[in-house]
Amino acid sequence: MLSDVLALGASAIAIYFSAKKPTDNFTFGYLRLEVITAFVNGLVLIAISFYMIIEGILSIIYPREIELKTMLGISIIVLIFNIRITLVLHKSLKEENNLNVQSAIWHFIGDLINSIGLIISAIIIYFTGYKIVDVIMSIFISFVLFKGGYKITKKAFLILMDYSNINIKDIGNDILNISGVDNVHESHLWNTNDEEKTITMHALINSNEINYRAANQKIKNILKDKYSIEHSFIDIHENCKNHV
Repeated sequence: MLSDVLALGASAIAIYFSAKKPTDNFTFGYLRLEVITAFVNGLVLIAISFYMIIEGILSIIYPREIELKTMLGISIIVLIFNIRITLVLHKSLKEENNLNVQSAIWHFIGDLINSIGLIISAIIIYFTGYKIVDVIMSIFISFVLFKGGYKITKKAFLILMDYSNINIKDIGNDILNISGVDNVHESHLWNTNDEEKTITMHALINSNEINYRAANQKIKNILKDKYSIEHSFIDIHENCKNHV
């Protein structure tokens, strides 16, 4: 629960700063802070999953008494709390697909599943006495948490490494199909966060076939309409067909 509160707090702080306007030094604003927060939250989920596996194994080696009433009571309280928070965060995701919010919601989904698992375990142990069920449930939940944490961490890592799932060569080929555009080079594409894409490129044009303004507009239209790239910085050179 402590990790959930910290994750939610960190996500809220990241959202607050990402809404601030860019400055002279932070020209992209603080959008990457959300990605960094998601990355850390994902790592914490992975760490928790490993911790749960270790605790499960230790419970097998060194069996401990289980207080069923306490286990069941706390699980029900936590379940109610997590259902409420998860619904709120899920509604937020519908309005905006945000990796930062996804990382926070995975913490609460993990606790939600954990609470359900504990309730089921407590009932089974009460009627059968099979305490091993608690260990099996914990290990199962740890794999669910690991999957969520890995997914979030991987996506955040790729954004931080300026990876793009769009092939830059495909973009270049589409632009070269514009009459009068002779060459495209020095193209760089990256994601500022999990939604906003930015591209920079140099384009060489034949001014006898197309002028600067028309070339710039046609290139931007392709980037926006076909690849959903809103932010583009295009350096266009005229009459430089032999430029390498």
